[in-house]
Amino acid sequence: MRLKAKIQRDLLFFKIAQAVEKIGKSCFIKFAPECVAFGAIHGLGDNDPSTGGGSIQCWSRLPKESLFSEYRIESTSNNEIYLEMKVEDLVLAMRSCSNAMAIVMRMTGRSADAYLSFTITTEDHLGNSRPIVQNVPIVKILTADGANNTSVFDEPMIPTPEVHIMLPQLDTLRHVAASYKSLADYVVISANLNGEMVLTTSDGIQQLNHYSNGDAGEGTISARYGMAEKALVETRFSKLHNPVLKDDEEEDHPHLERLRSRPREFASVLVRVSDLQKVLQSHYVKPLNVICSIVPSHAILFYVYLKDNTQDATLTYFIPESAI
Repeated sequence: MRLKAKIQRDLLFFKIAQAVEKIGKSCFIKFAPECVAFGAIHGLGDNDPSTGGGSIQCWSRLPKESLFSEYRIESTSNNEIYLEMKVEDLVLAMRSCSNAMAIVMRMTGRSADAYLSFTITTEDHLGNSRPIVQNVPIVKILTADGANNTSVFDEPMIPTPEVHIMLPQLDTLRHVAASYKSLADYVVISANLNGEMVLTTSDGIQQLNHYSNGDAGEGTISARYGMAEKALVETRFSKLHNPVLKDDEEEDHPHLERLRSRPREFASVLVRVSDLQKVLQSHYVKPLNVICSIVPSHAILFYVYLKDNTQDATLTYFIPESAI
């Protein structure tokens, strides 16, 4: 098998690794003729018996042009190559690339001792070019069946999200999450279709209040999570954008039903603060925007748009509702 590529100077290839670094020690990369996919599951590759159920997961599929200016791949498996890499090693290699004139990536060595080799060309103050070689060990070369068994590239089967909302500035949310971390282990993320979002600290005790559609007024949170003997801290955002995604155009879509009958009613999900912080690592890729999609009392997804507002250039995070 052969793999050679010239990495774009925005270093998006490395920045995706940097964004998923907190998910787990390992990430999985699929190189295909027209695209490159990344996947990571918390615990997978960390000597953890978990197969991903109930764990935070992220994945991304990008066209080759988003990452490389030149790209060539050959293999006996439909010209696809599946690798398991240590994220830390990729991030360390990135440190040599900040002022690079050119970065060429090659796959070298044999299966038992293979590397992604990065030839990084830099220029000194006299204008002389100098190549630096960084060899990043490949943990494992997987077969197509082996990669499929990890489920790292598969979107979990979940009910359809009811609320989509554009996140405020990631730096602001990072500061909020950092302050919450010292107060509680959990946070309730609530949002409605009136451009409002609320983050509330929680000790994980779930207290449900039931409202009929007529009772749900402005600012009503349909699922309240109480805290015992601790301060309750709440952060509110308003005038956020509620985007309409492609799937929302279906006649009976839950998002449209909620938009028609109860746009001010909040949908809520309980997650660990530490998991939210993992998602906010996506600030490294300098996204155009991030959309949060809520499946009430079940899961939350974050779509990080890397290049433009298409599914062809996104980094997606999935966090299930925390089980206490």
